[in-house]
Amino acid sequence: MERTISSGLAALVGQQARVEGWYHNLRELGKVGFLVLRDRDGLVQVVIDKKETIKELAKLQPGTVIRAIGTVKETTATDIGVELVSPEIEVLVPITEVSPVSYNKKSLDVNIDTELDFRPLVLRNLKKQAIFKVQAKILQAFADSLRNQGFMEFRTPILMHAPSESGASVFEVNYFEGKAYLAQSPQVYKQIMVGVFERAFTITPVFRAEKHNTTRHIMELTQMDAEMGFIESYHEIMAVAEKTIRDIIATVVAEYAQVFQEYGVALPQVPEKPFPKIKVKEALAVIEARTGKSAVREELDLDPEDEREMSKWALEEHGSDFLWVINFKANKNFYTWDDPQNADESLCFDLEFRGLEMLSGTHRIHLHEQLLERFKKEGLTEEHYEHYFQAFKYGMPSEGGFSFGLERLTMKLFELKNIREATLFPADLKRIAGANRIKEKVVGEHAVVEKIKKLLDSRAIKYHFEEHEAVRTSEEAAALRGTSLSSGAKALILVGKKTGNHAMVVIPGDKKLALSAVTEKIGEKMEFEKPETILAEYGIKVGGVPPFGNLLGMRLLMDTGVAKNSQISFNAGKQTCSIHMSGKDLAEVTDAEVGEFAQR
Repeated sequence: MERTISSGLAALVGQQARVEGWYHNLRELGKVGFLVLRDRDGLVQVVIDKKETIKELAKLQPGTVIRAIGTVKETTATDIGVELVSPEIEVLVPITEVSPVSYNKKSLDVNIDTELDFRPLVLRNLKKQAIFKVQAKILQAFADSLRNQGFMEFRTPILMHAPSESGASVFEVNYFEGKAYLAQSPQVYKQIMVGVFERAFTITPVFRAEKHNTTRHIMELTQMDAEMGFIESYHEIMAVAEKTIRDIIATVVAEYAQVFQEYGVALPQVPEKPFPKIKVKEALAVIEARTGKSAVREELDLDPEDEREMSKWALEEHGSDFLWVINFKANKNFYTWDDPQNADESLCFDLEFRGLEMLSGTHRIHLHEQLLERFKKEGLTEEHYEHYFQAFKYGMPSEGGFSFGLERLTMKLFELKNIREATLFPADLKRIAGANRIKEKVVGEHAVVEKIKKLLDSRAIKYHFEEHEAVRTSEEAAALRGTSLSSGAKALILVGKKTGNHAMVVIPGDKKLALSAVTEKIGEKMEFEKPETILAEYGIKVGGVPPFGNLLGMRLLMDTGVAKNSQISFNAGKQTCSIHMSGKDLAEVTDAEVGEFAQR
């Protein structure tokens, strides 16, 4: 007998069927057990009336792989309208260990770090799984829409011998005897492909080594790009991009409207008329009129707050969740035309969606000599881009294109708070491919001090470093620095009574530790580690311990009194040196778990 997927059972009412899936949950009601299995299409209920079978299944845990053969019967008790009765049960892969996260519940009440720590299990949750089913449909709809508009798909290189864009940070990798770079964008190659296909598109991973630790940035993302030739205006590119967006939204809503309802998020407001369009200069004037915030900016650009305000405006004035913002600053990059009518503007556009820029594009410079001149002004080396310039030296029509991020679109569709929730296995400052980075533990006073300074410098974080006489206590340190006790950050190293694992808790200098709160957060009873053990293991004397548990290879909890303080001072690895910086920056750079960990 062939296996039947849950979605196909309704066609087999009254017949025998074989189902296979993962044990999702088990309910016992009197003498009857209701086993729910999960397969690729959803859930199927198996009704068990054998007491011994129920007893054996009760010993197992979610994740157990099971085969059931029984009769398909109609019922109103399940979403698919049928269930399996009088089954024969076979356990294919028994699981008896309790999962660290209860992924078989309707919703997961865990923070983002816990969610990512147990990503392979969390993704089994039906609600989390739905995000990535929708994401898969976005990819399909993007490709289908562009094919229907005459575009040809191609694959772009990931390893490049020179950075693909100027001005953005880039990951260097070893390549035999030399260096290579992970692609920041398919820009160079999609422009080349205009000379081949005229209209080309690609879906590709790209990498940005920008040291952001925000809810909207990740280091590896999926970029969806299109490029087209023989255009007279960049408005033609925007028309193609807008049709593509409309096709994506229509496709996703048609198949997954129920998913958005379950998430409690509104479907995107897509106007019948073309998306509203506004110049950056005009947008800044609107913002000033609506909020009083000055329209003056260092550059002709919008900041995140501006983007959110303009999205509100677009929804209120035009009934649209989408807004085109056009003509940003001149000299945007080496390949974009400046506006011949406005010297301080360029021929470019962004598409705002629910307060977030999710698509951008430009009218590219297609004339070889002008492109080369701009290229040299950017300080780039021509010989590194030989293939790129070949495409223009031997004939390129007026052309342009657009690009947007899969994860950002998914994030805003579901109104998620963090882009990592819309990324299967995110890479950021803390993780690679979803897993925590394995960091070398820093040992020794001098090494710790230098590592802290290097980390702060690499993130361009403002701080002041000072050397002074040796101090052992928070009171001594505050008196010597001339700072208040409450502005000091006291770093305490604790040890688990059961596991022996170390954790650091950072509290204000004038507070005492709330040990019960720490125990509850970590999940085991903790006690203060001995000074001699700290010295032996980390090479740091008491009084010099810095609030950088992440560099010492341990979990770090930080009290809100530290994280929210505008100015924090602490000893930086030695009893004889201190650092002064903002608490917000400290919490961010240390990947701290912020909460209430001090007595009040």
